[in-house]
Parts: sequence; structure tokens; C-alpha cells
Amino acid sequence: MKEDMIGIVIDQYNSPTEVIKILRKYTNDSIGDIKNNISNGNAVLTCSYYDDVEISNRILKCIDKLKAKETTVKIIKGEEEIPISLLKNRLKSSKETAFYIDAETELETDEVDMSKVNEYSYLWDGKESGWCVLKDEFEYKIYNKDTHLTLNIEDEDLNNQVASMMIMKGMEGFNSEE
Repeated sequence: MKEDMIGIVIDQYNSPTEVIKILRKYTNDSIGDIKNNISNGNAVLTCSYYDDVEISNRILKCIDKLKAKETTVKIIKGEEEIPISLLKNRLKSSKETAFYIDAETELETDEVDMSKVNEYSYLWDGKESGWCVLKDEFEYKIYNKDTHLTLNIEDEDLNNQVASMMIMKGMEGFNSEE
């Protein structure tokens, strides 16, 4: 396998039928190909090491379902086995970097009135705890994990700028699907 590819190799399993049923949901390979890959110790699912969507939506979900059926798997990158924690940490780091870049871009592309943004400095200066940022595809929400309250800043641009500043100041940020 190429160095920039990862794959799932089935190590031990109780029920080959259960394993194949699960794998069929994540691959277009025939049952015969899946059986051969399992018996030859080849990867049954592969994708690029850098494809976060495929890793999240196929590889990790498939591994969870296989483990639930008492199946032991190995994750192979290139020719080496890697721990699942390495893969999860890389995904987490990638998400955090993308979140930070989005926030930085928000502050750089809009005209920012820092005096208005700094009126909300209590969100990031430690005066109040629990504040974080939730982000969906198009907007930011400012949320307090302790009180379960959402801060509603009616001016959408100001809301996005305050949320971006929170991220830039190191406050927690979450994508809405997390």
C-alpha cells in the first residue's frame, strides 16, 4: 500500500458472516474479494491518510461496528501498523486547525470595530467561565457549557467577529456535528 494510504486489516473475528455484512456497507467489493482480503491479511477498506471525511465517515465508523462484533482490526499506513489513537489525534488536530483558520479569516476579511468586539472580552478573559463557540457550516453560536445559555448578538457580523476572537484567544470551539 502507498505510504499516504491507510487501510483496515481484519486480525481476529468470531463470525465471518457478521464481518462481511459490516464491510459490505462500506465497500463496493464483492463478497469473494472481501473474503480473500481477510484470509490473505490484506486491507479490506482503504483511503488516503489525509482524507478526513473518509476516515471519519468510513474507516472509524466501520472499525467501531467491527469492534462491537468482537472483531480485532489493525490500521495500516503504508506498510506499518499505526494505533487508532494516532489517527484520531490527527483528525482532531486537523479540525482544530481548520477552525482556527476560519476564525482568523473571519477577522481578516471583514471590517472589524475592535471597540465593539472588546465589549465582549469577558467571554475570553476569564471573568466568566464556560463560554465556547459552536460553528455550523455558515454561522457561529456563542454558548455557555455551564449555564446552557446561548449569547445572541443580533448583529451577525459582530457575532461572528466576537466568536472568531474567542477562538483566536484560545476558547474552545466545536463544529455543530460534534
